Amino acid sequence: MKPSLPSIVTKPGSLFILITLLLAGTLYAATSADLGKTTMQLDQAVRSELVEGPRLPNVLLILVDDMGYGDPQCFNTESRLKTPAIDRLAREGLMFRDAHAPHSTCIASRYGLLTGRYPMRESYRIISPEKITLPKLLKRNGYHTSMVGKWHVGFNDFKGNGGTAKQTMTGGPVDRGFDEFFGLWGSLDQPPYFFIKNREAVEMPTEDGDGKYYWSEDRFYNGNWLPGKIAPGFKHEEVTPRLTAEAIKYIDRSAHEEKPFFLYLAFPSPHGPWVPTNEFKGSSLIGAYGDFVQQVDHSIGQVLQVLDDQGITENTLVIFTSDNGPVWYQRDRLKYNHSSASIYSGMKADTWEGGHRMPFIVRWPALVKPGLTSDSMIGFTDIMATLAEIVEDDFSEAVSTDSQSFLQVLKGDTRYQVRETLIVNHKAQAYRHNNWKLITQKGPGGFTHWEGNPDKEPDGQLYDLALDPSEKNNLWDVKPEMVKTLLSMLKAEKANTK
Repeated sequence: MKPSLPSIVTKPGSLFILITLLLAGTLYAATSADLGKTTMQLDQAVRSELVEGPRLPNVLLILVDDMGYGDPQCFNTESRLKTPAIDRLAREGLMFRDAHAPHSTCIASRYGLLTGRYPMRESYRIISPEKITLPKLLKRNGYHTSMVGKWHVGFNDFKGNGGTAKQTMTGGPVDRGFDEFFGLWGSLDQPPYFFIKNREAVEMPTEDGDGKYYWSEDRFYNGNWLPGKIAPGFKHEEVTPRLTAEAIKYIDRSAHEEKPFFLYLAFPSPHGPWVPTNEFKGSSLIGAYGDFVQQVDHSIGQVLQVLDDQGITENTLVIFTSDNGPVWYQRDRLKYNHSSASIYSGMKADTWEGGHRMPFIVRWPALVKPGLTSDSMIGFTDIMATLAEIVEDDFSEAVSTDSQSFLQVLKGDTRYQVRETLIVNHKAQAYRHNNWKLITQKGPGGFTHWEGNPDKEPDGQLYDLALDPSEKNNLWDVKPEMVKTLLSMLKAEKANTK
C-alpha cells in the first residue's frame, strides 16, 4: 500500500468531506462569542480552496553538464569550490550519495533521464516518437511543460556536430512532449552554434567561427571549440546567462497559472569550453573550470530566488544533478589540489565511479524534510517512476525494471532500498548488485589515462564498494564465483526488455 502524500499534493477526490469535517470540528470547538468570526474565516478559507484546488507540485529538473561528484561543497567538504546555491538545496532537501547516470557521456545519459530506460536497450541518439518521456508523462497529468538548455538527443533531419542547420527542425523537444523549448541542439564545443526556439532557429548559423582541433586537451583551458558555422552575434560566454534569463522568464509567467509547470533546465555548462563571463573569471581557486562551476552555481541560485520571489518554493519539487563525471585529469588534481570526483576513481566516459556517480539532490519542502541524506542506490531512470507515482499515473505503457520509484525515500524512509541492481553504460557495462560492482572490461574505458598493462590484467573487474569505494582492489581473480553470478544476472537483466 502506498503511503499517502500530504494534502497539498493529493488529487481532489475527498476534498468536500475533508472540508466538511474541518468546518464541523472547528464550529463545535468555538465559543459562542467567537462563532461568527470563526465561521467567516473558515468560509473564506473554504472558498479559496475550492477556487484554487490542491495543486500537484511544480517540477524543476536542473541538469548541469560534466560536473563531478566532488565539486559541490555539500558532497565533498574538501572541495575548493564555492557552491552556495547547490549547498542550499542540500540543506533544504535530501542528498542521494549513491546516485548514478545510466551512461558516463552526455547523449546516452540524457536519453535515460528523459525516457526512464537504460540507453543500452536501444539506439539512444534520438528519442523515437512513440517513447514515453518525462514531459509526456507530466503533460497528460495536467502540466505545462517547458525545456530550456541543451537538448542533445537528436532532431529528425539534423545530426549536429558539423551538420547543416535548418530553419525548421522537427523531432526535438516540442515533438517529444514539451510545450515549448529554448536552447541548443548540443554542446558548446561542437558546431553549428545557434539558439533554437521551439522548432525554429532564432538566427541561422551563417558565419564562419574559429576554433581549435577538437581533441586537443587544452581546448578546455583556453576556451576553444571546434571551428564551424555560428549565428551572427552568438557568443559562447553569454549562453549560460541567456539560458538563466529564459528559465526565470518562464517561471515568472507560469508561477500562478492554473496548471502546475514542469521545467527541464539543462545547462550546457560546465562542459568545455570553459568560458566564464568576466564577472567570474578568477573567482575560484582552480582555474577556468572552477570559475565556470561557480558561475553555474550562481545561475542556479538566481533560479531558486525567483521561486522564493513568486512564493512557490514550498510546493516546487526541485531535482538537481549532473549528466556525467567531470573532465579532470590527474594533472589537474595535482596542479589545483582538487578532486572533482571526490574519493572516486575516473572521470567522464569511464565505467569507474567517477564517470557516473553523480551529485543528486531533491528539495520539496511540502514533503521532504530538510537536511536528509540517503545511501539508497538510485539511477536517473528512476525519476520517471517517481514522478509517475507522485502524479498517480498508472505508467502502464512504460512499466520497466529500468525505472523504480524513490518516493518512499523522499517521505523520510532514507534507508529504503529502491533497487538492488543497476546497469551503467552501453558497450562494456558496469553492473551493481548491492555493494558489488562488476565491470566487463579492463581499465576505465573512457577519458582517464590508464597506466595499467592490459596483458597483465584480468578480463574484467570486480569491486566491493563497501570496503573499496575508490576501486583500487580488483577481486576478479579472487572471487570467480561472484564474477560468474554477476555476469549471469547481468545477462538476464539485459534480456529483460519489460
